[in-house]
Amino acid sequence: MRLSEGQRLVRMQYVSKEVSEALVSQITKGFGIDVNIIFGDIDIVADTPIEGIVAIFDDEPVRIDAALNYLRQRNIAAEVLKEG
Repeated sequence: MRLSEGQRLVRMQYVSKEVSEALVSQITKGFGIDVNIIFGDIDIVADTPIEGIVAIFDDEPVRIDAALNYLRQRNIAAEVLKEG
């Protein structure tokens, strides 16, 4: 996958019954970042959903870093897989 300059491919993974699609909305509205989901999945382990999203974050590095820190503060694993 080829990314443009300023884009990052990010994998987010979390265990929660409350975290949902609103997560992407919070990032786009709160940080002004374009987020394009390219993959998502949900596994159920011991009656608990484990959710994951792979998305492209597109904006200035400072804004993306702030969004990643926000996710981590909410106990959402956010791993940058690739940078453009």
